[in-house]
Amino acid sequence: MPINERELLGALSFDCVSKEKKWQPIDMYILNPKKEKGDFYSLGGIGTLIFDEKTLDIMLTVFEMAGEILPVKLESQTLYALNILECTNALDEKNTKWDLYENGDRGRILNYSFHKNRFPESSLFKIPETSKTEIFTFSGMKDSADEFYSLYIQHDLKGLIFEDIYNL
Repeated sequence: MPINERELLGALSFDCVSKEKKWQPIDMYILNPKKEKGDFYSLGGIGTLIFDEKTLDIMLTVFEMAGEILPVKLESQTLYALNILECTNALDEKNTKWDLYENGDRGRILNYSFHKNRFPESSLFKIPETSKTEIFTFSGMKDSADEFYSLYIQHDLKGLIFEDIYNL
């Protein structure tokens, strides 16, 4: 049975809600096959990480702490999507700088501020305010073997861009 557009959009909404029971592997393709291959793949900025078997082996414990690992198909290869379920109320709204609309409603976040005592056990997490699109990580707070960013650097993985948005 073909999947309609609304069902597909729902399947691709990674908003800290479990998908494991209803998940059907997504068929992916490489838009530019001549581009250098990385360890992570893009699925259009929809709040998930797509990765290969090697990366899964390296990051298994970190990924399991953060959420669900779901299969994705890329031609004859199996990749994986991380559906992050660790969504924490860590944003310090009072000290966060927002882009405001003319009517006073909040737009995007310009400068993040966090409650230092609310970081989760998982080094990969989301916040409710941006959970559909943004994934956060921290480093220097735990053993490097338990931190996503430290493992990414240590194993010289490729395919992600990190932006330093907050310092403790």
